[in-house]
Amino acid sequence: MTSSIRSVRTAILAGLLIARACDPASAASAEDRRVRGWTVAAQLCSQCHVIGREPQEGGFVGPSFVGIAHMPSTTGLVLNVFLQSHHQRMPSLRLDRDETDAVIDDILGLKASEPGSR
Repeated sequence: MTSSIRSVRTAILAGLLIARACDPASAASAEDRRVRGWTVAAQLCSQCHVIGREPQEGGFVGPSFVGIAHMPSTTGLVLNVFLQSHHQRMPSLRLDRDETDAVIDDILGLKASEPGSR
């Protein structure tokens, strides 16, 4: 894939993410998506990752979701690409669009929320 095609593709994805973020209905259900994201993560990710702020909320094989949220490179777009890509030490998960968005909202919400919440 040429760099110009990648640039166009990245711009389209960024535009879609911005449009979704600006949608009032989307903002109203952000907390619902975070809760759903935590539920999906508890079912699929917690054997290997600490998924919340408390150590008892998961395993210790992969990085914690709080740690991922606080990485300087972590954005919704980066998480979206990561969750759709195969990784050697991680099982290939088949999340639908809503599940992916919900897990992303949960992870990003860990950066935004105060310690002690959820």
